[in-house]
Amino acid sequence: MSNVLPKHRAREYETIFILHPESGAAVIDKVADRCREVISRLEGKLLRAENWGNRRLAYPVKKNPKGIYIYLRYLGYQNMVHELERNLRMLDTVIKYLTVKVDEDVDPEARPVIEEEISFVPRHEEPDPPVAKTEEKAPEKEPDPKVEKTEEKDDDKPAEQDSADEDSK
Repeated sequence: MSNVLPKHRAREYETIFILHPESGAAVIDKVADRCREVISRLEGKLLRAENWGNRRLAYPVKKNPKGIYIYLRYLGYQNMVHELERNLRMLDTVIKYLTVKVDEDVDPEARPVIEEEISFVPRHEEPDPPVAKTEEKAPEKEPDPKVEKTEEKDDDKPAEQDSADEDSK
């Protein structure tokens, strides 16, 4: 069995799980609540949660060519991964999951939780932040080569040269 870390040190994990492609918002919320409950019950800390939306799978899983990807990043102790995966296994809407240990011996106080990074709403459904419109300078028009330019006559030019220029046009 692995070494037990003291409570002031934790391990950092990433879990990605795939839900059935026709799962609605209520099902996603149910799974999200279950994950939050397991992590908080085992004194972990949810750092990030993202819904990557409905994506094509590399190969069909349980006859599904697509699935809804959910990404979790969290700090945990001892048997948290085992308990979280056990809960995911019990849910029929979860068709696949994978957990990876990112870092060991992490100070939980050094990892702040940013609430904006915890969202189970798909990224493409989130409203885009308003973009400030800047006035763009209209590009200068290139002179049309077909239009002849009118030239002012220089007094320094001899008269014969002016008539020669006009004849060449």
